[in-house]
Amino acid sequence: MFSRKRALTAVLVVGLFACGVIAAIAGEGDTTWQILAKVDELLEKNPLAPGEKAQMIKIAEDDTITAYLIRMGPGAELGPHVHRTHDEIEYFIKGTALLFVNDAWVEIRPGNVHFNPMGKAHGVRNTGSEPLVALIAFTPAMRETDRYFLK
Repeated sequence: MFSRKRALTAVLVVGLFACGVIAAIAGEGDTTWQILAKVDELLEKNPLAPGEKAQMIKIAEDDTITAYLIRMGPGAELGPHVHRTHDEIEYFIKGTALLFVNDAWVEIRPGNVHFNPMGKAHGVRNTGSEPLVALIAFTPAMRETDRYFLK
C-alpha cells in the first residue's frame, strides 16, 4: 500500500528534481547528507558504456525509498512488466516516449508524472531522437530486483 508518508516523500523527491536539482548520495547508502547536483552533471559524470542503450544511476536510498536517474537511448525499450512489492513514481525530464499504462501505449513528454502502484503493468519505449531522462523512485527501498515481464 502506498502510504501517505511514502506519497509525501515521493512528491518531495520529485519536486526537487522538477526544480532542476537532484540529491546525490554522499556515501554508499548514506542519505544523511543533502548534496545537490544538476541532472546534466550527473549524466555527464555517468556516461553510457559502449554498446549500452539504457542505464539506472542510483542517487539515493534508505529503508523507505530508492531513487534513480534513468537514461534510455533512442529506440531503447523496457517492455511491459510489474513490480510485485514496490510502488513506483516517474518524473520525465527530457525526451519523448510511449508509456504502457492501463493496457495502452500513451505518449509522454518532459513534465509528465506517472504513479504506478505495485502489481500494475507498465513499460516504456523511447520514440524520440534524443535520450529519455527520468527520475524514478521506488517505495519501499528496492534492495533486490522486483521486475516481472509480461509474456
